[in-house]
Amino acid sequence: MLKVNLKRLKPYGDRLDDGQIQLSFTFPMAASPEAKEAAKRYVEGLGLRDVSICAMDPMGDAFTYFVAYGKCDRTIDVTKITVPKIEVPQMKYDELVGYMSRNIEKQIVVIGACTGSDAHTVGIDAIMNMKGYAHDYGLERYPLFKAVNLRSQLSNAYLVDKAVELGADAILVSQVVTQRDSHVKNLTELRDLIKQDHRLKKELIKIIGGPRLDHAHALKMGFDAGFGPGTRPSQVASFIVHEYMKRHNIKEKAEAAAHAPRAAAHVAHARPRPETHARAHVAHPKPRPESHARPHVDTHAKAHSEAHARAHPHSHVREKSAGHAAHPGHEAAAHQAHPGGAGNARRRRPRRRGRRGGAGGKPQVKVETSQ
Repeated sequence: MLKVNLKRLKPYGDRLDDGQIQLSFTFPMAASPEAKEAAKRYVEGLGLRDVSICAMDPMGDAFTYFVAYGKCDRTIDVTKITVPKIEVPQMKYDELVGYMSRNIEKQIVVIGACTGSDAHTVGIDAIMNMKGYAHDYGLERYPLFKAVNLRSQLSNAYLVDKAVELGADAILVSQVVTQRDSHVKNLTELRDLIKQDHRLKKELIKIIGGPRLDHAHALKMGFDAGFGPGTRPSQVASFIVHEYMKRHNIKEKAEAAAHAPRAAAHVAHARPRPETHARAHVAHPKPRPESHARPHVDTHAKAHSEAHARAHPHSHVREKSAGHAAHPGHEAAAHQAHPGGAGNARRRRPRRRGRRGGAGGKPQVKVETSQ
């Protein structure tokens, strides 16, 4: 494993601490051998050595795009760098909805817009719209958020007036167009208007976002938070909720319950169940119906009967015939109790023939034709 020295960190190319750097830039001149040499000397003037121009592509007749490689010897101590971060718990949609229902009693009013001449609403829509962004629901879906998306191309003064009208608790402004620092000028104007307007709530949360903005930049300009590319709606929602609770001195329910005195009911002993509600665990066996009772078989008498039948086969047949004659309903009763047995008995009997020799009991008719 590589042993990286964070106090003397250098760029990584092919090997550790080789200092390899890639640059790309454009010259306002046509592509030519002189343009390539000019790009190489320019990169060497930046302090890089072993410079190589690996790409030179013309961009029209008067512009050329270059990609250059070079090595540098400069290092940096990363251990001395501190960057401001948004220090709030990051919660997903379901978790945050439950958290808000426990701790917040009324809706938080959030106004979002893309002010100035910027007409790009992709950023503000991703955060505000109900469908959200990257499978993460937007603020409009949260039950305890009243999210109002004013879209784009409106002035900062109109945004402030709308915030006063709706009683906004948070303002979210997106800035996508950044040519010639147009976003810096527009956000500076918005900051000054908010400071001068005393109709706004003192606890108003001011948030900005965009492709060239981050939290450190937002704090430097006088806003409360800044979000850059790839921000999820739940990240913005988590910051708004926790910052709202902090500014309104709202404590979490779980934390408040931990410092509250315990009620006597929590230490009460369990009471025994009254006898009237006790369930009988021993059930009396129910007698089996006679129709389903199994007949008792005397094994000794059965063995004696079989031995007698083997010794006197003819008497056994006579006794069996007499038994059937004495009890003519025995066979019918057996067939009714066991329908399948009766069907099997019929199949074993030979088929009766009709009076005239036909099968199935139907008489056969012979037709003669007189000539």
